[in-house]
Amino acid sequence: MRRAFTLIELLIVVAIIAILAAIAVPNFLEAQVRSKVSRTKADMRSAATAIESYMVDWNKYPFDGANAAGPLAGKYNYWYLPKDLSTPIAYITTVSYQDVFRQVVNATFWQARDIRYTCTDSTWGDTWDAANLRPIVKSIYYPMIMAEYGAWKLNAAGPDRTYGPTGWVGKAEAMGYPANNIAQPYDATNGTVSDGDIIRTQASGSGYSGM
Repeated sequence: MRRAFTLIELLIVVAIIAILAAIAVPNFLEAQVRSKVSRTKADMRSAATAIESYMVDWNKYPFDGANAAGPLAGKYNYWYLPKDLSTPIAYITTVSYQDVFRQVVNATFWQARDIRYTCTDSTWGDTWDAANLRPIVKSIYYPMIMAEYGAWKLNAAGPDRTYGPTGWVGKAEAMGYPANNIAQPYDATNGTVSDGDIIRTQASGSGYSGM
């Protein structure tokens, strides 16, 4: 005669499965986050190399689309890597590096899908030489921005999936105001709960820690 499982035995098996799942699922999610962070950092390294190569050839950093007016407004997208990096000279094969963490999309907000690129000259020039895409008069914030992240900054939303603190999407952080405790860097020790952006800057590379 075959002996059936008792209720206690079934409950023990279910409890063991639940414990294993409780251990495995967070580890799986952490592995996913680490993979996305690695991909984002690799994309930023490629973009950084292209940006610096462009600087060597043209003696200026590529335009980030800020303050564009007239025909420039239709040619450049605000705070995206410009097509100048891929054509006519291919410093990189594509300028579209998807921000894999970005999910909060607002059509009226300047940056919605790709890794952000901010050029200090472009964004912090108040008066512009449109022909050469250079600032004539620089913003009062220019020295602070240069001190914090140098000539350019790349950033992605990070595991909290927003730019700046969780649940906060605002233009102050997007514009890169320095020393305001908004654009905090991603901390890998916090894993999936890290409230910070993945940031690479001209001044400090991937070791950005803010001011």
